[in-house]
Amino acid sequence: MFNEDNIKELDNYQFRIDNFRKYSALSAPKWKRIAHNVEVPEDYKKFGGVSVRNTEQDGLTVKKINEALNEIEKYNNDNEYGLNEFFNSQMFSFYNSGKFIHINERKKLEDTVCINYNFNKENNLLIDYNVIVAEDFSEGTVIINYNSEDDTEAYHNGMIKIIAKPNSKLKIIKIQNLNLNSYNFEGSKAEIFGNADAAIYSMEMGAKVNAVSNKSYLEENGAKIEIWPGYLADKDRKVDLEYSVIFRGRDTSGIIEGRGAVKDTARKVFRGNLYFKKGAAHSVGREGEFAILLDKGVRSDSIPGLFCDEDDVIGEHSASIGKVDEAKLFYLMSRGLSENNAKKLIIESSFKPILNSIDDTDMKNKLLEELEKRI
Repeated sequence: MFNEDNIKELDNYQFRIDNFRKYSALSAPKWKRIAHNVEVPEDYKKFGGVSVRNTEQDGLTVKKINEALNEIEKYNNDNEYGLNEFFNSQMFSFYNSGKFIHINERKKLEDTVCINYNFNKENNLLIDYNVIVAEDFSEGTVIINYNSEDDTEAYHNGMIKIIAKPNSKLKIIKIQNLNLNSYNFEGSKAEIFGNADAAIYSMEMGAKVNAVSNKSYLEENGAKIEIWPGYLADKDRKVDLEYSVIFRGRDTSGIIEGRGAVKDTARKVFRGNLYFKKGAAHSVGREGEFAILLDKGVRSDSIPGLFCDEDDVIGEHSASIGKVDEAKLFYLMSRGLSENNAKKLIIESSFKPILNSIDDTDMKNKLLEELEKRI
């Protein structure tokens, strides 16, 4: 079990032990929505399966997270984030990997920065803390990829913090494709400032149990964010996804567009929340989910939420949940495709906005192969 002895030989001891005191007083969550009781791995261990590409670029700094704690301390605030206090304090106590990525003011990255976390028999416990900062008028794209190389059971608890300073343009792509023996828990937070434009794309493909929470704060006037979550829940997977946009500045824009497919006996919960705070006048928020149900035994819940403390705003939410469109299916089959291939094409097309955001051809092709194999 995770305990104080695990921390004694790690760096940043005082930072960790302060969080461990909170962690040790908490119980592991019981997830009623997806009928799962969280269990902590028996042993703490190091993680050596991380690699980073395209780090040598003008205006870019990439550091190990434990070498950047003093630098990122200035970004700490009271904005809520993460799945809950249990996972947050576990991460801050026992993190064993993570990166700090910093793009300098007025710098545009020519190449996509890619962080790969590869799980295998030797590296099956990852607790990572990642911070990405884009300074004023900067621009860049970052991919974070979680991938299983074998069938070893794995545990992942991760944190991603994103800060987009005024007039910056930042794109984050996250791919999670862990095997069916794995558990994935992730909390992320994005803070977007004046006239910055951020986009978050994610593909939630793997893990036996997958729980994700993303909270995005539009802190200043003109801030924009688009969130495009995609998911595939098959076999007996349990998926619980929550995405929230909090509007604080005037003339801000926030969009959540979920895309997914559920099959076999999988269970899925998707929650999209829009919070308009006082002072967010003239802001626009839209939240929607498009889910395709491929079998009768699936359970799929969509829970939209709209909370408003400001009158002069536009807030919309929608959900489309059902079987494959019969008209589209008939059209494709009339053109010579089999029913199975026609269904695959319809489902893959719903993921296109997310797949098209990925500049890495090899990574995109692997995702397409995985989709085709499992659909």
